[in-house]
Amino acid sequence: MVHDGAIDFREDEEAVLKTLSTASDGEVSFTGMRRALGMHQEKLSRILRRLEKHGLVDRGDKGYRLSGKARKLVNARGQERVFVIVDTRVEDVGLVLAGVTALHGRWVDEMRWLGYSVENDAHVLRWISQDGELQITLRLKEGRLTIMSNLNERRAVRAALAILRKAYELALIDDTSTLKTLPTGLLNTAA
Repeated sequence: MVHDGAIDFREDEEAVLKTLSTASDGEVSFTGMRRALGMHQEKLSRILRRLEKHGLVDRGDKGYRLSGKARKLVNARGQERVFVIVDTRVEDVGLVLAGVTALHGRWVDEMRWLGYSVENDAHVLRWISQDGELQITLRLKEGRLTIMSNLNERRAVRAALAILRKAYELALIDDTSTLKTLPTGLLNTAA
């Protein structure tokens, strides 16, 4: 893996580093990585131990994250393209934050929980589809809600709307009086 100071990654190690790079400053849960990569837990454990041994991965309370050394390597290799599906300002930040907080760890339709992080004062939540092809990222910072995907497809839009709808449903469980502040068609959009 390391020869004369140069790092030579195996394909599976590269995939783990790439998955961890989606969380910038946050952690990705072991289960989330397993889902994202479709990898057996023992194999993933071995890879993570190997990467940790070489100083590329750090283990945290809620999962794993790239070390500073690994972040530099990943940035040098480039990032995947991201498509913005929703980018809007929200009037009731408290309502949206309540929904976003309630989504932590939840599955939404075909989207499985991947991880949570706080990046540059933004709450960032991530999901991955059961087949591992589609990733959705929800980001909330200073009243701006952004939902992004790795794919520019109708399926990504449906998944993003399902996540947004679920966030509002969870936020409204305790306070149905705020229902009147929601866009009229949002809760009825077919996912």
